Amino acid sequence: MKNAALIGQIMFIIGLIMSVVGLIAGFWLMFQGSDKWAIRFLVAVPTGFMIMFTGLATTVLLSPNNDSAELTEQRSLQDSDD
Repeated sequence: MKNAALIGQIMFIIGLIMSVVGLIAGFWLMFQGSDKWAIRFLVAVPTGFMIMFTGLATTVLLSPNNDSAELTEQRSLQDSDD
C-alpha cells in the first residue's frame, strides 16, 4: 500500500505543476496575442486539477494507518493534567 500512496503523491505534484504552469502560461500567452497556444495551456488547468484531486484521494485512502497503542495514548483527552 505504500507504493500506491507514493504514486498518489506523485500524481498530486504533477497535477499541481500542470495547473500552475497552465494558468501562468495561458494568461501570459493570452495577453501576448497567441490565442491558440493560450487555449491549450488553459485547458491543462482543469486536467491538472483532476489529476491533483485523484492523487490526493489516492494518497488519503491508501496511506498506511498507524494505530499503535502509543499514538492512541497520546491522543487521549482524558489523560490531560489540566
